[in-house]
Amino acid sequence: MSAAILTMPRLGETMEEGRIVGWLIAEGDAFKRGDPILEIETDKTVAELPALTDGVLAEKLVAPGDMIVVGAPIARLKGEDGASPAPVASGRVTRTLAMPRLGETMDEGRIVGWMVQPGAAFKRGDGLFEIETDKTVAEFPALMDGTLIETLVELGSMVPVGAPLARVEIAAADAGMEGFLPDAAAAVSPAPPATPPAPSAPTPAPVTSASVASGHDAPVPVSLDPAAPRRATPIARRLAARAGIDLASLRGTGRRGRIEARDVEAALAGGAVAAPGAIAFDRHGTPGAARRALLLHGFAGDRTTFAAFATQLGRAGYDVLVPDLPGHGATALEATSAADLSAPLPGFLAAQRFAPTEIVAHSLGAVAAVALAETLPGVQRLTLLCPAGLELAIDGDFIAGMAARPSPGALRHLLRRLTARPAGLSDAAVAGLAATLGAGRLTALADDAFGPGGQQVDIVEPLTRLSRRMSVRLVIGLEDRIIPWTQVAVAPSRVAIHLIAGAGHMPHWDQPGEVLALFEGDPA
Repeated sequence: MSAAILTMPRLGETMEEGRIVGWLIAEGDAFKRGDPILEIETDKTVAELPALTDGVLAEKLVAPGDMIVVGAPIARLKGEDGASPAPVASGRVTRTLAMPRLGETMDEGRIVGWMVQPGAAFKRGDGLFEIETDKTVAEFPALMDGTLIETLVELGSMVPVGAPLARVEIAAADAGMEGFLPDAAAAVSPAPPATPPAPSAPTPAPVTSASVASGHDAPVPVSLDPAAPRRATPIARRLAARAGIDLASLRGTGRRGRIEARDVEAALAGGAVAAPGAIAFDRHGTPGAARRALLLHGFAGDRTTFAAFATQLGRAGYDVLVPDLPGHGATALEATSAADLSAPLPGFLAAQRFAPTEIVAHSLGAVAAVALAETLPGVQRLTLLCPAGLELAIDGDFIAGMAARPSPGALRHLLRRLTARPAGLSDAAVAGLAATLGAGRLTALADDAFGPGGQQVDIVEPLTRLSRRMSVRLVIGLEDRIIPWTQVAVAPSRVAIHLIAGAGHMPHWDQPGEVLALFEGDPA
């Protein structure tokens, strides 16, 4: 037995890293060429990685949830090169390739595109075609060298698992591999081509939720027929859905007409469509600066809670964007769950042409920040001020009081719990906040995020993942009366912790100089 190292493959031209979703075999298990070994999530899709040779999984070098760069080791394999080879046939034969099963629940798949044209040769590992299932879009690799003789289905066809897809010429030694139809079955049940579209319309290139790029760039017809499915990356689909954009109205600039995030952003920036519900925001500093910070307030707050801090960051050389989160302040969108806080933010950022290099969030805003940071490229650092989501304990009376339409007097009592020193809010400011809370917009959000048992949101596992690819730090007030500061004990080991003496739940209010000093030394 010889040992080999399996490395993180590149599943597309833009892929630089991938997340290990799960192992499909255990250590010590043998596998055959073509067997799925593990699931990998990229920025565009989730796909099963098939084995390109027979072997044994000797040792897993990474765990589910790990973010691994392309080319890094992920497993140690053992091959069967020491065994006596069985006699094999020589020469080349023609075989019928069947629709593969890419997951346990897959019964059929749609052919998105052919990566190899009839008559072209391919090598083991080359992408042959793209398949769209109910869960993902993946490029299926060749498990041996060969030549594509003919395709048996049309683009856009929905094909059952095991049905004929194409005729290929391969080495006779590879003819016994799984994935081919028996000669008799292929002869008796040839794959009928899909019913062609009406003569007046060209065959559309089906658009899917993702598309893994390959080295082949054969042109595929692109249709803007609103009834046709549109090819789009998952990020583009999410941006479009959150901004209320119909994908059929966009022309994709990606490979084979695929709609990219930049196409949705261009539509938003150009005013072609309007997001359903404005997000109120303030902008500070110099637009276009190299350091771009997105500031997210906490439960029952709004963008004014960051007013002084945002101004100071702007003076320190940052481009700063501070929105009112859904359900808060002057933003029209509502939030009935913690997930609603982050849902419209990608579309909002695209509309503002703002790509944050850093996200700073306070309290419940940390939940939105973590969710956003996991989907946005380009974020280099995450700074969380007294974040929610680390453990159960929280001041339930404060949460209930803020959600219960408090009077100005009751609100002043509640606000005193936020800080270690008097906040100095004017009567007019308190009355204004009481009027805003009087609308009752926070009731459903409070029920979702904070229940009778305490916090119902959890950011620990996402922080573990994020800390592997960006700088993450927690800034905690030692006199916090809303969330006990001791909850930092559950923070992942890679996360930096800054404990601020003389600060309560609002460290950027109580000790603004110490908090700002964490940012002022950054290179411009």
